[in-house]
Amino acid sequence: MDAVRAYFKNGVSRFSESQIEAYEDFLRNKIPLILRSTPPIVVWHDQDEATKKYKYEFRLSFDNVSYLKPRIQEATGRLKQMLPHEARIRNFTYAAQMFVDIKLKVRSYSGPGLTEFKEESKTFEGISLGKIPVMLGSSLCVLKDYPMSLEELGECPQDPFGYFIIHGGERVILSQEKVADNRIMVFLNKKSTTKHTHSVEMKSLHESFTLPPKKLEIRMSSKFNGLGYPLSICIPRFREDIPMMVFFRCLGIETDKEVHDLLNVENTDSIIASFKECADIGVFTQQEAIEYLSHHLQYPPATDDKTGHVRALLLTEFLPHVSLPAETIGTEILAARKSKILISMVNKLLDTAAKKIPADDRDAYPNKRVVTTGSLLTHLFRQLFQKVCKDIRSKFVHEINNDNWKRSGKPLDVLVLSNLYKIMKVSSIEGKLKQALATGNFTVQGLGTSGSTSLSNATKSGVSQVLNRLSYNATLSHIRRIQTPVEKSGKLLAPRKLNGSSWGFVCPVETPEGHSVGIVKTMSLMSTISVHVPSFVVTNFLREISDVDWITNVWSDGPVAILVNGVILAYTSKPRDVYERLKKAKHSCRIHPHISVAWNILQSRIIIETDAGRLVRPVFRVENGKVLPMPPEGTPWAEWISTCVGYIDANESEVAHIAMFPSEVGPTHTHCEIHPHMILGHMASIIPLSNHNQSPRNAYQSAMAKQAMTLYASNYHKRLDKNAYLLASPQRPIVETQIMSILNMQKMPSGCNAIVAIACYSGYNQEDSVILNRGSLKRGFMRGYYYTVYKDEEHRNVASGREERFSKPRHENTKAFKNTSYHAVQETGIPIKNAVVQENDVVIGKVVNLRSDPHGYLYRDLSTTHKNSEPARIDGVWQDKNSDGYPFVKVRVMSERTPQIGDKFASRAGQKGTCGMILDECDMPFTASGLRPDIIMNPHAIPSRMTIAQLLETMYSRVGVQTGNLGDGTPYSHLGIEDLKQHMHNLGMHPYGNEIMYNGQTGEQMEVEIFIGTTHYQRLKHMVIDKAHSRGRGPIVSLTRQPCEGRARDGGLRVGEMERDCFITHGAAAFTKERLMDVSDPFTTGVCSTCGSLSTINEKDHLYECRSCGCKAGLEDKTIPYAVKLWLQELEAMHISPRMISS
Repeated sequence: MDAVRAYFKNGVSRFSESQIEAYEDFLRNKIPLILRSTPPIVVWHDQDEATKKYKYEFRLSFDNVSYLKPRIQEATGRLKQMLPHEARIRNFTYAAQMFVDIKLKVRSYSGPGLTEFKEESKTFEGISLGKIPVMLGSSLCVLKDYPMSLEELGECPQDPFGYFIIHGGERVILSQEKVADNRIMVFLNKKSTTKHTHSVEMKSLHESFTLPPKKLEIRMSSKFNGLGYPLSICIPRFREDIPMMVFFRCLGIETDKEVHDLLNVENTDSIIASFKECADIGVFTQQEAIEYLSHHLQYPPATDDKTGHVRALLLTEFLPHVSLPAETIGTEILAARKSKILISMVNKLLDTAAKKIPADDRDAYPNKRVVTTGSLLTHLFRQLFQKVCKDIRSKFVHEINNDNWKRSGKPLDVLVLSNLYKIMKVSSIEGKLKQALATGNFTVQGLGTSGSTSLSNATKSGVSQVLNRLSYNATLSHIRRIQTPVEKSGKLLAPRKLNGSSWGFVCPVETPEGHSVGIVKTMSLMSTISVHVPSFVVTNFLREISDVDWITNVWSDGPVAILVNGVILAYTSKPRDVYERLKKAKHSCRIHPHISVAWNILQSRIIIETDAGRLVRPVFRVENGKVLPMPPEGTPWAEWISTCVGYIDANESEVAHIAMFPSEVGPTHTHCEIHPHMILGHMASIIPLSNHNQSPRNAYQSAMAKQAMTLYASNYHKRLDKNAYLLASPQRPIVETQIMSILNMQKMPSGCNAIVAIACYSGYNQEDSVILNRGSLKRGFMRGYYYTVYKDEEHRNVASGREERFSKPRHENTKAFKNTSYHAVQETGIPIKNAVVQENDVVIGKVVNLRSDPHGYLYRDLSTTHKNSEPARIDGVWQDKNSDGYPFVKVRVMSERTPQIGDKFASRAGQKGTCGMILDECDMPFTASGLRPDIIMNPHAIPSRMTIAQLLETMYSRVGVQTGNLGDGTPYSHLGIEDLKQHMHNLGMHPYGNEIMYNGQTGEQMEVEIFIGTTHYQRLKHMVIDKAHSRGRGPIVSLTRQPCEGRARDGGLRVGEMERDCFITHGAAAFTKERLMDVSDPFTTGVCSTCGSLSTINEKDHLYECRSCGCKAGLEDKTIPYAVKLWLQELEAMHISPRMISS
């Protein structure tokens, strides 16, 4: 575990490292790349009538981005650093100012034919491009390298960071899974009605990220044309599929023999069928093929040169990723690379159709990428910046047409600082980034999902979420979460299943129950997400190797192909030498250690990938059948990488042979796991001895540990969380896993060490309920505190004269005065600290002025009341001004929560149960030494659930209590049960942990031995006081006049279909009528006894009439549910006339 300790030397900050690295990459690399690669804004002005040429050319370009750390500008104009704690309290957005240099170039054309020009330029430095939200822990965060400690700055030292603060709320961006770009994937179409049986596709994404991915698809027709099943190709910007051979001719491969020789496949039926299809339409040369494409354009070009437009489209829309940045190559090499990819796609499609190789699995991790915070913000910023450039251009044209600059005769005067900010609407970037983070709705083009390859601009909801602060474990888990953007209600099973290729990258245990199962996942402990590394890092290294033959034309060939990010760049006849040199460069960090280098011998390819979003994890390297020598304890992680550790991704895992333990390493192994329990995520890794549990129990515990009352943050007394649960005296568990001590989890424990007896006692612990010891509760066992926050602010509207202010309302001059107690607020409306409030007591006093009230009231009462039904104490009061300049008050109230009957508890083995009874200490059973249990759980919970880990934990804890040591419950650590029994026996205990106990109520010895010992138990947030609800009268829904729904709205108790059926089965007709009408929505209406329709009866105005039949006699008052009356009228609106027959 020395390697694990070195990896987590900085504690839990490792968990948010991939988030912070991706954000840093966005700031330092992606934003400057987007600014540089965006084409300059060009405006032509003053056209010459004779030559049709323009006299002026204006160009605007952006460069040199810089940032200023978050600051607050007070209403007085004073500037100061914005601390995250202050941003939370005052509802600010924690954002940094972004600046760019704007360069203006002007060319003034003169002379005969306007062929001569004079060029001038000037640069506006440090122009604001708006604010960009700052991730805590990044280089722009004020906390980074600050001279004061985190505690002094109001932060928790154990906080992992990696989240944003938007309007005072903490938001985290969930990483999203998507289908990998630049990969060839073949899929079967199983629908019988489709036009195609097989298809091969590639989403081509250029490394500059300035354009969305371009999808290329080749389809095999299901229609036999006499010779075979022809192939067609689908490319963006062309309105229909193009015959495959037409496209080969378009690339310069004109003869059928050339195509046949290049493809080199055994099954040539589809190729011959495609030749026939091409011959039938009469396309035989490259020029004819381009002409053919020009007639199938989706949108007509702006110029008459259609063939030139087709050639331009083939550069930008057809496999744009083959043109790698930072390299200059000719069109022949470019066409050769594209042809090679096309040939590979056709070969793979034909091999799959011939059942030589299986179709690709969308859900396999080599075919997946994880879109991180940085990638999502990159795509969003690119779209927003393009929109801003479009707006700037239209306003720039307006400024040029003003002709004010012509008076001075200096074209550069068209832009000065005064009108520069007028043409720049940068607030849209700031506003949209804030909106996306605040709502979680990201409109990102090309975010393909696991079950879809759509490239449309789909709005993904739930991408950013409120950071879960329920417990410390919940916070850590939330930051490591990965989401698959598919419908949670969808019936697709494949994306939900645990894929074998996810071993070591994604936790196999931690996933929610219900409709999110398998959709929401968590990264394993040591897995991280790669950031983008420019491909020239690898290509420059490859150029130093003499055994690499670079592609020069379409006929270049060799035994083993070398691919970089999906592009076939070269061939080699000495693949082992090339592979070894690449691996050595990776291990020595000459190239980035996260770069993937996989030699697939079956495919005769060396596949190198440098793209972002690959899940990578560290493993020990093995050479000559032995793990490489490990450095001494305390060595930094960087030295472990250069010595004996290597990072692998899912692609490398498929061609690696990985041993589980160093003792199992053989001559064929290439790697060895650092420790088997590193495949688990954070939540699963803190379950002691989890390998002895049934799988669902570990999944339940992974969910319940997030709901446990705990010390969720060490700065809880300075925080204002809406709902916070705090355990009064949390204890470090006696048995813990090694990762808990490595991550200092003992500083944030989430439970208590309880004496637990497993026995049937008094019958009050049936069906997962437990019996608690009242004496233990009085001593503070499992006691907790519940915190909630009330907030309000003063609003002022100058136009309407509406002015709110904090004040204690007075009965004599205040309208809508609340019929409750105001004892807890001062005259200023601010609550008194430590005052005790009951339900509906006022906690913040506020009034609004009234104008010309007919009853003479000066104010209306807008006070905030305490909502909970339990008494609470005002724990803290905060006053300040928010980002809009309005004064606000935030009040935190605290209530004490002693365990009650019905509260939920759980052990760390997933044994959850509610409290069924609280017995006096004298009534609890006891051992010969006088030990009485805190909790009695039912033995029937063990056989079917097989939570052997809890039994082992209890035995191990007993040994630890006797010897004064902590137990190591790390899973897969080969804890010997026989050794444990022997240890207990040596300490004078029963080898299985049983004890003779005596009945606390009768004093008699129990007939059987009872299993008793120390077990770490958790108290969960589910408490009776939060769930108990009853209602007499209350609010109703205006449409149906039935009671509204939900405890929060004082709603009614629903009687559904099954309850109704139960009433009818018991023959309780009167009770059924009472539940479904009398206490819900009784309504008296007139019914015509002649025609049976609803009629009008108004005794006050003496109006008696049936509007259906015109009858004015025989009308009766009937009581029916209002919902039935509404339903009858809705049927009439659809020309259905129901009738009621009166008895």
